[in-house]
Amino acid sequence: MSLYPWQEKAWESLNIGNAKMHHAYLFVGSYGTGLEKLANTFASSLICSNLKDTKQACRNCQDCQWMLTEHPDLKIINNPQEESDSEYIPIEEIRNLKDFLTLSSHKKNGNKVILINKAENLTAAQEWSSNALLKSLEEPPENSYIILTTDNISSLLPTIVSRCVIVSAPSPTKEEARSFLYEQGYEKLSSQLPLFSNLPLDVIAHQSDSELFTIMINEFEKGRDFELMAIEPKWLTADFTETINLLQKWLYDIFLFKMTTKFHFFESKKENIKKLSDAADITKLLNLLKSVNSIKLISNRPINKDISFDNLMVEYRNVFK
Repeated sequence: MSLYPWQEKAWESLNIGNAKMHHAYLFVGSYGTGLEKLANTFASSLICSNLKDTKQACRNCQDCQWMLTEHPDLKIINNPQEESDSEYIPIEEIRNLKDFLTLSSHKKNGNKVILINKAENLTAAQEWSSNALLKSLEEPPENSYIILTTDNISSLLPTIVSRCVIVSAPSPTKEEARSFLYEQGYEKLSSQLPLFSNLPLDVIAHQSDSELFTIMINEFEKGRDFELMAIEPKWLTADFTETINLLQKWLYDIFLFKMTTKFHFFESKKENIKKLSDAADITKLLNLLKSVNSIKLISNRPINKDISFDNLMVEYRNVFK
């Protein structure tokens, strides 16, 4: 499957093969929508020698076979590796793009394509990288295309954005998300869709955390009777930011029900949410939400997670009468 079902209409609007195609495209949206797959499919279509009726790469021609390893006319720059000391795309890689574009295509009138994933790593702090890319965008050789992906368009220089055609990556509807999980064999995870903004790809990516999330929610349900001894080391040693996110969403639903008698994230826990909402002191609840937000801002930094989370949960117990 080249594209996800919810991407088909967006794909049709790209007009691949049209004589009026632009030389630069910026794909924008959450990575959980399949943003990079949409951009990669687009890049492949610009290289393939025998497009299908859907204008997607055929996967059978010589060009498509090369793309399985490394195609001489396709340059892909991904996010820096985890072991890298920097989260930014190296300046050397951006500088080399000009040389790549000036080389002739391996076939007559063939396209040269550059795909830069996670272009938000070309930030103002790396302005020299952004400026190096800008030069390629300003004077692109004939039959050359530059494709960028980002989940944060505001992080890019306006001069880069202004030179690109913006393509919004669509999100699935609730029905599409549930259907996708069912078709992929993850129907049991569908209840977690609200926790991940209705993005089934994110749900699947966090499937190993599903059991842990269930354990934490079962403990949160105890409200005033929550025991600090119930906090397991893996709550803090896994992805601490995700743990804070989960607590934040749980508190939000308690607050939302108190204000509107509605839910957003935990429909399956509505009876317990209602009970906790009735018992919650609104002032203490709001103060706790502020505390959680403060911890969330620094959750990916070197902090004492044990003390920080213990303090939050002590405050959590005191919210309830």
